[in-house]
Amino acid sequence: MSDESQTVMRHPEFHGRIGAASHEMTPPVGIYSRTWGSATHDVAEGVHRPFFATCIVFQDLSGSMELVLIAMDALVFWPLAAEKIRSAVQRRFGLKGNQIIFHPSHSHSAPFLAARHTDRPGGELIQPYLDTIPGICCDLVVAARATAKESILTWAYGRCGLAFNRDAIDASSGRDICGLNLLEKADDTVLVGRVCDMSGKITATIVNYACHPVSLGGANRLLSPDYVGAMRELVQKETGGALCMFLHGASGDLTPRRSYEPNVEAADQNGRELGYAALSTLASMFPPGQELRYVGIEESGTPLGVWRLAAKPVVSDELAARSITSKLKVKELPSKSEIQAKLATATERFAIERLERALGARDVVGDSEVNDFPFTVWRLGDAFMVSTPAEPYSRFQVDLREKFPETAIAVLNLSDGTTTYLPKASSFGRDVYQVRIALYEKGTLDQVTAEASSAISAMS
Repeated sequence: MSDESQTVMRHPEFHGRIGAASHEMTPPVGIYSRTWGSATHDVAEGVHRPFFATCIVFQDLSGSMELVLIAMDALVFWPLAAEKIRSAVQRRFGLKGNQIIFHPSHSHSAPFLAARHTDRPGGELIQPYLDTIPGICCDLVVAARATAKESILTWAYGRCGLAFNRDAIDASSGRDICGLNLLEKADDTVLVGRVCDMSGKITATIVNYACHPVSLGGANRLLSPDYVGAMRELVQKETGGALCMFLHGASGDLTPRRSYEPNVEAADQNGRELGYAALSTLASMFPPGQELRYVGIEESGTPLGVWRLAAKPVVSDELAARSITSKLKVKELPSKSEIQAKLATATERFAIERLERALGARDVVGDSEVNDFPFTVWRLGDAFMVSTPAEPYSRFQVDLREKFPETAIAVLNLSDGTTTYLPKASSFGRDVYQVRIALYEKGTLDQVTAEASSAISAMS
């Protein structure tokens, strides 16, 4: 706790050059889009809301350091596809691997962009769509750089009740299910970043929230960014059209209040809830570069403690990036040949979907007992960003934020090529979905949390 903890309130901030850009990237109607085992359709029949890719570039004032954050409406990108996209951006702009984060929103109403699906109805549209993404990302970086100007990025935590724990039990059968668990409190933290130019005008916002984008389920036949679309539209409207970027947090055990529905109104309602929570958090922020200070007593009917806004002595302009590679122990898994044998005889679509995901997971770790798990930590002035290629349980972000209460920590799921879930240790005694398909042994969430914490400490 700092010496000023009782006399100063301030937001974590970064002072540098910041630019932002967006580009529509809605997949074509008719693309293969079976993402649910319960679905009875193969192709998308229409569009609920458009998909977007967004980019924010962060540069220090000297021009010696740059970080590039690209987020897009997408389900997941398998490692090979993600690497192809990242490599195109790195080559074009001469960036190191840890200078770029490539982050999907994880909407389950976006197509499953896997090469193994190209022989299915609408599968012929997958590769052409994938081939457009490297160019879109490069164009976004050019556009974001063109708008870069001296700015201040300010962060504040707020609250949103949209997310619920989803490790539930069916009361009639005792089965573990993936649905609303009203007995366990969910992490309700929303982190909002506000980018203002030096005149105080908002030029971009960042909304970081942990909640699976599964408002819509297998009966939905429309391409949709899920709740992200309505949230983004609302925030942008109320901030004068400033770009809004969504960052999907550590939501391995979290689902929205309305989940798996056929009607897109569920996604819109969920999105409005998050959007208004983000706007409430924005409304709570001090002007950029200012803090609230205790100035003393004003005598009245009772002694009043008076606080006033004042300019900060300094706003940090530090940018830093660090790559970390954890060595995680792989749990006992079926072999590739065993999975393929089951696939050859499976007939139920939900069973085929589960087996195909298991096959993709096995491809990630191969036959090794220990696997490399790379992740990235950025420092943005007073704040940090922790980006993993997995879906950690929300305990990950809760623990990091509790350990570093005087900063802001944005946590990103599934960045730079998806791998697996990281459930909390106590979940390994249950038959929950996330544990069944997890690649790594019990305790790996704690290991990654400890290594992320060490990186933040070292960069502070």
